[in-house]
Formats: sequence, structure tokens, C-alpha cells
Amino acid sequence: MSAPVEALRAALEAGLAADPAVMARLGDPLRLYESRARRAAYPHASWSRVETVETGADGVRLLDLRLGLDVWQRDSDPGPVLDALADAVIALATPDLPAPWRLVTLHPTYRDVFATRDRRLRRGVLRVRAVLGRVAT
Repeated sequence: MSAPVEALRAALEAGLAADPAVMARLGDPLRLYESRARRAAYPHASWSRVETVETGADGVRLLDLRLGLDVWQRDSDPGPVLDALADAVIALATPDLPAPWRLVTLHPTYRDVFATRDRRLRRGVLRVRAVLGRVAT
């Protein structure tokens, strides 16, 4: 992962870990893992795919990022956890990113709940879109 993507993910994790509604659902310390943790307490979350597209014009370089969060919930609907995560992303103050990158926009774009092979386990998906800008020198 590139430095701006890592910095944004770290800022998101810090913001989620500081949000009382997220902590009430995912614990303190936050049960948010790099990849699915099959032995973690429920509910818990894990990072999923990251998509990066570079664009830009007239001296401005843009990095369009799509970050995925999966929520794993047993015997219950992960919808309230997804709502808390999405609200925390919306409320997140502008994170510090490595120079010369700046955050242009950050918002949740998609959320849904899916059944899994294990009939007791549900998977919630939250996609977050961020656009980072960099002035070309």
C-alpha cells in the first residue's frame, strides 16, 4: 500500500477507535483487524479490498480511493454496527496525510448485509470513498 493509503487507513482507525458509538459496538480496544479474524469475539470488523485510481488535470493530481470494511456478526444483524461506522466516518475530522497530499472528500458510499454459509453468521459491508489531491510542482 502507498503512504497516502496507509496514512488514511490509520486516520480512519484512530477516528473509529475514538467514536463512542463504534466503541460500544466493537469494543475498547477496537476489534478491527487487518483481515478476517475467525477467532475474534463478535461483532468484529476487518479491512477488505482497497481500490486506487489516479486521475487529475492541469497541475493537480487526484487519488481516488475506495476502502472496504467488513463487519462480522453472529446471531444478529450487523446493520447497527455499519450505521455506527458510517456515522463515525462522516463525523471524522480532516485527517493528517503525508505531504503533499490533502483530503478532498471522505464519505461512505455503500453498505449492505449478506448471509454466509454459516446460517448464524452475517457479513456487513461498508465502502468508503476518499479523494486525495496533490498539487503538482
